[in-house]
Amino acid sequence: MEDTPSSQVSCVSFLNVAHTYVPNTKVECHYTLSAGMKGSTSDWIGIFKVGASSIQNYDTFVWAVSSDAPADGSASHCSVQFQAYYLPPPGEQQYNFRYVDQHGIVKGVSDSFVISEPRPIEDLVTLEDEDASLDMILVVPKATFLQQQLEVSQQERNYLMRVRLALEEEVSSLKKKIKQLEAALETSDNERAILSRQYQELSMREQIVREERDDLSSKEAEHQDQILQLEGDIHVMSLKLLEKEKDLDMLGTRNASLDADREELKQHLTEATSELEHCQLQKDTLREKLRCTEDILSASQQKVMLLGEELATVSCIRDRTISDLHKSRLETADLAIKVSNLSLRYKEGMGQWWQEKAALNHSMEVQLSESRRELSELKSALKVAQMEKEQLKEERQEIMQYVRRLEERLDKLADEKWREDKMIEEETSAGFSSSSSPLGLPDSDDETVENKMPPMQEDLFTISPTLPAFPQEPRRVVINQPASISCQLQPLPEDSSDSW
Repeated sequence: MEDTPSSQVSCVSFLNVAHTYVPNTKVECHYTLSAGMKGSTSDWIGIFKVGASSIQNYDTFVWAVSSDAPADGSASHCSVQFQAYYLPPPGEQQYNFRYVDQHGIVKGVSDSFVISEPRPIEDLVTLEDEDASLDMILVVPKATFLQQQLEVSQQERNYLMRVRLALEEEVSSLKKKIKQLEAALETSDNERAILSRQYQELSMREQIVREERDDLSSKEAEHQDQILQLEGDIHVMSLKLLEKEKDLDMLGTRNASLDADREELKQHLTEATSELEHCQLQKDTLREKLRCTEDILSASQQKVMLLGEELATVSCIRDRTISDLHKSRLETADLAIKVSNLSLRYKEGMGQWWQEKAALNHSMEVQLSESRRELSELKSALKVAQMEKEQLKEERQEIMQYVRRLEERLDKLADEKWREDKMIEEETSAGFSSSSSPLGLPDSDDETVENKMPPMQEDLFTISPTLPAFPQEPRRVVINQPASISCQLQPLPEDSSDSW
């Protein structure tokens, strides 16, 4: 199976790949899966010779660890270990790491490195343990010593990365909770706006009911005025009717008197007729008097007829007035009933509305107070997380600065030791005694080296109380190799400030 094109080798990136690894020691391989990529236990990482044309030409391999893609879409960091007895033999051959998925596709290729033996005595480091009960000197390969330092630094970096991922997850969860609270607050605002609109509608309805009540009250007052006016008119008409009845009684009395006069005149006429012969001279006078009396009687009868018609008219007006008064009283009673019903409905509606308003206001105030309290707690937690994040960032920067200073001091000490060894060799070649061993340095040199060592050896492991307890380094180191330490220990890649 052929390798995939280089354009496809971009999903996995390898970290902290050294230029040289020492045989008979385990090799730790760190790599990062790109965002969205999910690792599988069927994937594997192999050590290949540089230029190998097929994935079947591997020297050794280990299975990859299973990892799920983070929920926030960020990259995931993993690591595997190659045991010492599986590593290729030492030599000048260059190798690289390759990440191969379960389908045989290469997803990532590391930088090249070699596996070589340390130099006989020049690559050894002498460690003196002043706390030991015996005066012993431990000599270890320089590459092993540097590998241990690199592992310690990588462990610290892995711990910091785990802390960073945990903080990022906590921050994302806090952001989600803040969004939920903001949505709940927006819902509460919408409910409050709806309640405000309902309150305005009820206020408008209340105003309309009040206006209707005022209109009914004004109409009732108008009807009362009309009733009073009609009662006054009825009283006046009753007075007029009494006067007319009195006039009618007087006319009746006069009519009766006239009837009596007529009877009397008839009697006189009868007497006059019997005495016609005797009263011929008085005949014309009596006839004239009778004619006048008949005229007066006819006039009185006409007046009685006119008074009767006027009395009938007045009676009709009185009956119509009494009917209108009764109808007005009925309408007034109906209006009073309607006004009382409207007032009762208005009072019931207002009571129910006030109860609902009080309940809704209480519920809304409780919800708003609870939402504000949760929002303040989340803001406080977010602020604490940000402060911890800043503190970790500062501690990481201090670690990186200390590593750089340590490398520079180690290079400087190695150069000074190389110059001292060179001077010793020149003196030996000039005829001086060379009985002292290269490892036996004068006490003054040891003191010089010890004085030149950085006073911050233990600060690397006491940076923060939250870091794990890593084993401390020896207090004094003597290096007998002039070669630069940069070929064995590469500085850790610095993350940008945005990544933290």
